Formats: sequence, structure tokens, C-alpha cells
Amino acid sequence: MKDPTMLLYRRRWGFLYLPVLALAVVFIFVAVRHWFPLPPRTLTISAPRPNAGYEPLAERYREWLALRGISLQLTNSDTLAGSLLARLTDPQDPVDATFAAGLLGTLPVVTARAEAVQLQALAVVGKHPIWVFTNDASITNLGQLRGKRVAAGPAGSMTRETAKLLLSQAQVRENDVRWAGELAAMPAGDALFRGQLDAVFVVASSTSPVFQLLSRTDGIYMIGVDRANALAAREPRLRPTVLPQGAIELRGNVPARDLTLLYTNNHLLVRGDMHPALQRALLNASTEVLGDRTPLQQQDEYPDFSSSEFPLSPHANSYALGYRPWLEQLLPYWWAQLATLTLYGVLPILVLTGLALLWIPRLFSVRVNAVLAHYYGELKFLEHDMEEVIADKPIALKGLLSRLDAMDKEVTALQLPDRYADRWYTLRSHLAAAQDRLLKLRAR
Repeated sequence: MKDPTMLLYRRRWGFLYLPVLALAVVFIFVAVRHWFPLPPRTLTISAPRPNAGYEPLAERYREWLALRGISLQLTNSDTLAGSLLARLTDPQDPVDATFAAGLLGTLPVVTARAEAVQLQALAVVGKHPIWVFTNDASITNLGQLRGKRVAAGPAGSMTRETAKLLLSQAQVRENDVRWAGELAAMPAGDALFRGQLDAVFVVASSTSPVFQLLSRTDGIYMIGVDRANALAAREPRLRPTVLPQGAIELRGNVPARDLTLLYTNNHLLVRGDMHPALQRALLNASTEVLGDRTPLQQQDEYPDFSSSEFPLSPHANSYALGYRPWLEQLLPYWWAQLATLTLYGVLPILVLTGLALLWIPRLFSVRVNAVLAHYYGELKFLEHDMEEVIADKPIALKGLLSRLDAMDKEVTALQLPDRYADRWYTLRSHLAAAQDRLLKLRAR
């Protein structure tokens, strides 16, 4: 009897062991690249423009992330609102995250909300008030800007669209003011100081260089927003706040009176496919670097997860609920990622591979036992037939002897693993004993 199991055993390395090892290598590669990939070591964050306060914030992120082995790069985007979001939706663009105001998703220049579908907010990371500066002390409200020379960034920018929104609330139409072309915030501030402009709109944090310069320059005044609550009711992404008298500079009494301002939330947006561990690293960094108190920010007010104008990342939502991977709580950042890959990706594959390699000899053992049991069973039936032949049909002894000879040839031809040699010899001994007995009976 030719048993294919024995043939397979002779070629077990080529047909079983090596394929199992090759599959293990393939699955480990897939685990490393797709199932549990390590987070990237570099991160590129985009900001709308220089001098809006993003550079100091990004620098704090950079320092915190560098201690965790992550390199951060800051790049400035076009001031047009649509292009800032478009960079994150472009798979060819290297930008991974961006600082963006909540108004970007709803201003007319971004006509399709679908553009932000692939964008997710990690958190609100601060306030960006709409500052209005003038060099005319007699101008105390936006309605007095009719006919004045006004700078609010390039046409189509978020600052320009916001300025138009505020002016319309003050019954000032777009054509009622003289717009100062494409001037950015810092050049516009310089032109205001030189008397070449009457007012400048700036959307920036209270720590931005342009605000720090204009708010402390003699002859430059800040204008509040009348009926701010009414405007916020019409546009919920603009929120009212009060800047107390002297909050910027107590000795210099800046501002000279309480001012009602409108602000838009500053978001940290990421691509939807950003690595979860990298998202958590940014959230941890936000928790560490955003806790300082400012004239418009309470201690530990940010990051905020409840007031985002963009869809919140599922990982940020879990973070807000207190979820932290247990390995990231026990180990440093990169060790935690390696441990996650090893524990959940590589180790199960190695365990399954080890079990498969142990199971292969077991498979042959079961099959060999079955083969040997088959011949022992045949021998038992033959011995039973031998007893009947002796009693009733002595002439049939020749047929039994032929059966024994055929069985002996089959057993002799078996190529069993070496560890079964003793059982093979025992089986052949039993066959030889049965043959001797038949020969003796036949010789009578």
C-alpha cells in the first residue's frame, strides 16, 4: 500500500515547514505595514500666514514632540481660506495637519462643505479674535468706517470675508469702504501707523506679533463690535467675548475701556487617515502647551473638544472621554508603539507559526499510527482466519500465506520516520511469526 503521507513526509521541508515559515514572514510584513504600522517620525503642520501667532505655538509643539522623537515642520499656506483646507485633502501634499479657524468651513469662499469631509478636528486650541485697529481716536464703532481706507487681507481671504460680515452688521456695505488691495497684516499695520490707512482688520491670537505691535503702538486704537451677540446669533461660529480695560497692559491702560470682541475658534485639523498614535501625541502636546492663562483664555481652558466647528476625530473623542492605550501609559512614546506592534501584531503570528510547526509532526504521528494500526488489524483478522482454516479448510493455508507475504512486502516498503523504527520492526516480527506458524502448519 502506497501511502501519500509517507511521500509527503520525505518532502516535508519543501511542502510544509518552509511554506509555513514563508507565510509567517509575509504576515509579519503585512502587520508591520498595514495592521499595526509604526507612526511616522516627521509631521508637517500648515498655518495660514506668518505673524498670526502660529509660529510660537508651533515652536512649543515642536519642542514637546522632539522629546518624543517626532520632528515637526511648520509651513505657511496661502491666505485664501479654500487653499488652506485643500492642502489637507490633497493626497500629494505633504501637510499632515493645519491650524484653521472655524469660519473656514462656512464662509462663501468655501462653497462645498464636502471639501472638509476628509478633515477632522483634534481639538479647539485657542481663540482668534477679530481685531479692528484704527489711527483715528474719534472712530469708536464699525459704522464710522464708511468711506474709509480699510485693509483686511487679500480678496477671498478669511479675514476679508469676516470683515465684510462685521461691516454689514454695522450697515456698511462692501462698496462703502476703500479696500487696500492685497496687504497682509504686518504691512497693513505699518501703513496704518504711517497714516496711509484708516483701519485694519486682523484675525490673530493675542500673542501674535502683529497684535503685540499694534496694541502697544501710540496713536493706534482698538475698536469693539456693537451688537456682537446679535451677530453671533446669525453666525454661531463667531462668539462674543469681553476684553477688560487694561487687560493687555495694565500700566499703559490698554485697552482704554472694556471692548466687546468677536472671536473664532482656532482648530488643529488633521487628515482622517493620520496614524492614531500620532493624533494622541498631538493631543498630549496640546494638553501640555495650551494651559497658560492669557487675557482671553482661562487656565487649562484648552484643548477643548466640545465646541469644534469641524467633525471631531474619533480618536480625539476617545481621548476626551479619558481613553489612553495602556502601553502608552506605561512606556515612553516610541517604546509603546514598538510594544504594541510586537504584542498585537508580531507575537500572535509567531505563536501561530510555532503551533503550526509543532502540529506538522503531530499530523505525521497520527497518520503513521493509523497505518500501523491498519496492518495490526489486518494481521489480527488473518490470525483469526488461520484458526478457522486449521479446523475446517486446511487447503486454504496457501492463500493465507500469500496474503501474509503481500502484507510483509507492503510493510517492508514503508518509509516511516526513524522514531517509529522500533514499532516497524515489531510489526515485521509479528508478521514473520505468523508466517513461520503457517509454514509449520502447511508442512504437516
